[in-house]
Amino acid sequence: MKEIRIAIKIIKTLVKDSIHYPSRLYANMFIVISRLGVILLLYSYVFKLNGGVVNGMTYIVVAWSMFFYFIFSNLNLRHIARFMTEDIKSGNIEVFLSKPISYLSYKIWWTFGKNFYNFIFVGFIGFIILFLIIGIPKSMTIGLFIPTLLLQFILASTLIIIIYGIVGLFAFWIEEVAPIFWIVDKSVMVLGGSYLPVALFPNFLYKIAIYSPFGASMFVSQIVYDTWKVNWMGLVLIQIFWIIILGIFMIWLFKRAKDKVSVNGG
Repeated sequence: MKEIRIAIKIIKTLVKDSIHYPSRLYANMFIVISRLGVILLLYSYVFKLNGGVVNGMTYIVVAWSMFFYFIFSNLNLRHIARFMTEDIKSGNIEVFLSKPISYLSYKIWWTFGKNFYNFIFVGFIGFIILFLIIGIPKSMTIGLFIPTLLLQFILASTLIIIIYGIVGLFAFWIEEVAPIFWIVDKSVMVLGGSYLPVALFPNFLYKIAIYSPFGASMFVSQIVYDTWKVNWMGLVLIQIFWIIILGIFMIWLFKRAKDKVSVNGG
């Protein structure tokens, strides 16, 4: 209960901070909508050249798939790696470790709350704009859609936090984690369907996207596919598998890191 109260307080504080500085919100909204808009215009042209269907996918499905990827990415949970690296390099990690609250918990909720207001605001505006322009696919009207969307928000957020949290913890042993971050980040972008929807991948790359933790962290982009109502349970199990495996590894890595701080004094 104590951790939940602290988490709520952190998120409330960061949301209030975001509200007080609307210029950052508007700038972020402009960037996200501009990037997504350019990509959707390009795909619109490609689909027109191919009679409205590419590899069995319609434009409206692809557009909403890209929308959910970009909006979820707007939470910027990947920044936990940068926040942790800064704490470790500056030595502030020793101060955090002496506090009664878990450092990992604090950093996770801080990262989550940092862009939560932007995520909600930009997501709502983007949804309205896209709905008015192209409508919604049938897959978003079935009763399964909303529950699995919420489930994906929880599972995908958890897996992303764990993946990038591990990258951040490597800063205890590696002076510069930027190369690792770059590899992980690009893997998530490519296998998560940032610029090419997963459904359009060649078979071998599709399997890598489905069974790797990098692709699994962005299954939220697949909830509009017609196959989702059949495959969703299997995909959820894959996410849970990686959350357990990588979560255990992150906790083990953090314990090793705390021992390293205790022995070396930072």
